[in-house]
Amino acid sequence: MQPWRFVLVQGDEAIDELASAFNETNQEVREAPLLIVICAREGDDVTRDGKPYYLFDAGLAVENLLLAATDLGLATHAILSFDEAEVKRILEIPDEYRVVLTTPLAYPAEPSYDEAAEERLRERTRRDIGEITHYGKWGSGRPV
Repeated sequence: MQPWRFVLVQGDEAIDELASAFNETNQEVREAPLLIVICAREGDDVTRDGKPYYLFDAGLAVENLLLAATDLGLATHAILSFDEAEVKRILEIPDEYRVVLTTPLAYPAEPSYDEAAEERLRERTRRDIGEITHYGKWGSGRPV
């Protein structure tokens, strides 16, 4: 059984109400024709060695959704910054489910998604791979 569920939210009024549960930096969701809310329930998946798989499995489903949407020329943006209790109240999501994340699904505002993505990537800074990679054992640097 899949441990995740999607709630699809459409319509200006419904999206505006849901956007009220998002922080101020994610208010662009009000412009989207569709918001996808991804929910998961721990009891629908296993927990091994204290690691709940339901969040991992929901993340894999979301990754596939985002990749497929991008391939179709649609814009998405995974959002984790929201008031979960408020989202659950607005959408009447049962208590045993967690709201894992949300994403708008829309056509890009910019004429070229590739140009917009390239611009956003130029603005990002990334750590050097050596700062996050260990070789053989934790704390060991790159092999010579």
